[in-house]
Amino acid sequence: MRRLSVVLAGSALAISAHAVSWVEISETDSGSIFTLDSDSIESSDINIIDEHNVENISVSIRRTYPPQLQQTDKKGKKDKKESYIHHSDQQLLISCKDASYYKRAYVNYGTDNKVIKSWQSDKPILTTKDFKVTMPKTIGRKVVEQTCERYQQDQ
Repeated sequence: MRRLSVVLAGSALAISAHAVSWVEISETDSGSIFTLDSDSIESSDINIIDEHNVENISVSIRRTYPPQLQQTDKKGKKDKKESYIHHSDQQLLISCKDASYYKRAYVNYGTDNKVIKSWQSDKPILTTKDFKVTMPKTIGRKVVEQTCERYQQDQ
């Protein structure tokens, strides 16, 4: 079952990666860069059971990490370079109504585009409690606002 969810997560993000138009949203103080794929923004058919007539939007975002220094473990051995995350592609479900999001899936890649880790939500039913409300002046809020603005422009 776990293998199936990894395949589904990878394929969901791979499909969105074919027609990409990455737009930079923000850069953190530590050097991570957040971008969103403006071509992936679309209305979602996933219903939230405790909300009626609320439109949700799906979007793919990417977080590119700064180059990581080689670390040593507790025994003094150097960590394997393959475990370093170069970038992470994520699929979000966004509610513009309350500036919140739900992470549906992600795939973490190493510097050679090798998949390091992937995950996909196994929740068949969502409620508003599953969504994380973003705080003003945060990267999460910028992602939600940019996605909602671009979605409205395309309508």
